[in-house]
Amino acid sequence: MEKEVIREGGKRNALVYAAALLLLALGVTAGSMYLAKNSVDMGEGIKEYLSRFFASFAENRNNAAVFKNSLASNLISAGIIFVMGFFRFGCAGTGALLLRKGFIMGFTAASFFKFYGARGMLIMLSTMPTVLITVPALLMLSAVSLRFSLNPNKKQKKLIFSYIFFLFLTISIFCAASFTEGYLTTTFMALTVPK
Repeated sequence: MEKEVIREGGKRNALVYAAALLLLALGVTAGSMYLAKNSVDMGEGIKEYLSRFFASFAENRNNAAVFKNSLASNLISAGIIFVMGFFRFGCAGTGALLLRKGFIMGFTAASFFKFYGARGMLIMLSTMPTVLITVPALLMLSAVSLRFSLNPNKKQKKLIFSYIFFLFLTISIFCAASFTEGYLTTTFMALTVPK
């Protein structure tokens, strides 16, 4: 009996995690397709923006500022997802945030590939250490938030404390990801960005 309950709980967790992953993937696809569809109208503006970004990055690389900006962005996302868990329809807010994150990732990756080809791929590869930490943590927190928002017993203190504990665990992972972005990703990018 107990094994069946654990197995059933595992299946539900896997389904919720898969739903979160699907939303993020849909966002990535939408971001890539949006650039492809509007590249004629937006192409020059995006290329000019990226050129300015790379020039500024090469001249004024500030690892601490990148770390702080990344951490602030991750903490805001974690806070929104956490709060959404307390509302019955908070799953809609969490889903929207995942779609938005995915859209930004897809649009950014497609921009680098389109305008810089193989070098753009190298630039995106330089972000992989951060992505490999941030994305799973984001998906796990989203899945837990989705499950919590749909849980009829979420007012129980034990569940609330578990949920808060998981938030702090995720924040510690986000801190590691932000540190990686500020000090590792920027080092890799410095080797790959167009001069």
